[in-house]
Amino acid sequence: MTSAQWVGWTALTLVCAAAVWRGGRPEKIGAFLIAVGWILSPFVEQRVSWYEPQLGILAVDVAAMVGFVLLAYHYSRYWPIWAAAFQAVTILTHLAFLVNPRALYRAYLFGGFSIGFLVLGALFGGVVMEGATPMLHRLPILRRNLSSRSSP
Repeated sequence: MTSAQWVGWTALTLVCAAAVWRGGRPEKIGAFLIAVGWILSPFVEQRVSWYEPQLGILAVDVAAMVGFVLLAYHYSRYWPIWAAAFQAVTILTHLAFLVNPRALYRAYLFGGFSIGFLVLGALFGGVVMEGATPMLHRLPILRRNLSSRSSP
């Protein structure tokens, strides 16, 4: 395993541990999505040639993006929006590579690897900023409005 892979797996472990320890349900679901994506990617990558599109990894990235979009839709958190946006950029690198594999393979490899750290950063930011108390429950005006709606 290369030093970059060690750094990646260590970052994944630390961020997922923080999400399990201090995060709410959306952060735990997000940690699960990211961990499954990182674990599945080596199993679906094509190692015959790096000039071939990584369609298996593209499928994993699309599934992760859909998961983050659903998290953003169902929970009042900002970090899944960022994570979904970073996943969309990853998907765009896949699509750009399909257009011209020979010219873009270094950017494709670097982009796929480095954008994963941005997704981890979004989750970690969510753990730090949101934690177990969502934004809506910290803002007094919104809390007052939410409680007045629930009473008859």
